[in-house]
Amino acid sequence: MASKFRQHPDLQKIPLVALTAKTLKSDRETALVAGCDGFIPKPLDPFTFVGQVGAYLGGAREYLEKSQEHDALRHLNRHVLEHLEAQLKEAQEANRKLVAAQEALEFRNRSLARLLALSQSILTEHDPDALVRRVLGEVRAEVRATGLWAYRIHPSGGYFEGLRWNGSGFDGTPVLPLHHPFVLRARALPQSGALRGESLRSDRVWDEGLSLGFWSSSSEACMLVLRDHQADPEMFGIWIVTRPGDQRLLPAELEMISLHASIALVSLENAELIATLNNSTRALASSYEKIEAAYQDLQNAREVLNRRDRQELLGDLIFKIVQRLEAPVASLHRQSQLLDQLMAPGAPREPGIFPEAQPRALAEIREAVFRIDSLLKALLRRVGRGGPPTPEWLDLHDLIQQELGLLQVEGVIPAQVVPVLDLAATGPLLHGVYGDFAAALAHLVQHALGGPTPSATLAVHSGREGEDFILELRDEGGPILPSELAQAFEPFSGLHQEVVIGARSPGEGLAGCKQLLAVYHGEISIANEGEGTMVRLRVPLH
Repeated sequence: MASKFRQHPDLQKIPLVALTAKTLKSDRETALVAGCDGFIPKPLDPFTFVGQVGAYLGGAREYLEKSQEHDALRHLNRHVLEHLEAQLKEAQEANRKLVAAQEALEFRNRSLARLLALSQSILTEHDPDALVRRVLGEVRAEVRATGLWAYRIHPSGGYFEGLRWNGSGFDGTPVLPLHHPFVLRARALPQSGALRGESLRSDRVWDEGLSLGFWSSSSEACMLVLRDHQADPEMFGIWIVTRPGDQRLLPAELEMISLHASIALVSLENAELIATLNNSTRALASSYEKIEAAYQDLQNAREVLNRRDRQELLGDLIFKIVQRLEAPVASLHRQSQLLDQLMAPGAPREPGIFPEAQPRALAEIREAVFRIDSLLKALLRRVGRGGPPTPEWLDLHDLIQQELGLLQVEGVIPAQVVPVLDLAATGPLLHGVYGDFAAALAHLVQHALGGPTPSATLAVHSGREGEDFILELRDEGGPILPSELAQAFEPFSGLHQEVVIGARSPGEGLAGCKQLLAVYHGEISIANEGEGTMVRLRVPLH
């Protein structure tokens, strides 16, 4: 250190003092000849130490006499040489260990690379026997084994079946019953690690293995007990590897045997799982085909039932239309005959028929024509052939009855839902666009029937409050959370609605209803009532 310190050009003038417990005269000479400016031996004298340091800082220096430099240099060189020899020996020993570690690491890397290739190559192997043969072949080549036995428990759990290396390939071995002494000894062995060398020879399982021919008295043998730790610690299998006694199994080789055994265990479990999954898949595929066929049958039956329901609803609608047209048509027929009598010159008149009946007959004809015309227009609008929307005088009661009937035919109102009508408003005539009120009514019906609990009834009530027409729809589809009632008529309210079990949300079309009614200066409100909700509309008729 002193020599290196003095060789540095920026440190040459800095005082360098040796403070050391080496107090021999030769130690002082060695320090000074190495480049120190002073020498302070231990133990220190606290009364003189500060003065000594101050003197060195002030320029004081110690020098070695010329006659002493030669011996001091020889002493220094001897110390340096001994130090270098010791370092060289340490470096050689470290290099030897490094080479051995590098060789072991290269061996492990090659082994792990082969193990990785094996694990990837057996991913597609689902036959347990072929899988075990491939892994055992890699183990035999990896550790240069001359003897190799591998037993695993039979799927029935009643005995162990095995394979052994015969010098050219693997063939079967006699089975080992669960109560065989060798199996009982193996089951009592520790749960982890391989048993080899003296540990194996000192165990009583060695004698049982000798009697079965697994090894000889001069063999280098290793015995590995396989256990399925995922399920239980029960013994899953037994591996036995032997080679000549002068070829000791190294720890790295024992580790590779254990790794191969683990891969074999996992691969066998995967193969069994895949086989089970394949069977389940085939069963599911067969079941799916049956379910699909049954579903198709149900769809067909549903279509037939829907057609029948539609036909019944259509028949009911046609019957209702016919019933509603019977009175206007009869009135037209009767009044037309009356007009013929009144207007024919010189025609004989029936008793009780007077000329002043003509205006009344014309009024009845106009009323009948109006009802027929409004009904036909409603049907044309429903099929999209009613022409551009134009304002007209609407009888809101007729509109409600017509649209509810058409919604039943379209399936919007299910067949099991019975609309209950209480149309008590007087003179419900409004000048507006038919499609606006038809769309608003459809939105209200969809809200009433859109709850998680199907509503069995749909109550529709109308009334008058001054010049305002009042329409109320009640359902039994479940209540709405108060927080959502407040925003029921806001556009896109569904974006921030929370799904709560047992509660429903307002219908998505309620916001559209409010916008349609705003054109007519109408109002709409919603509230929870009983087992459902009540929506109330107020529209000025003037």
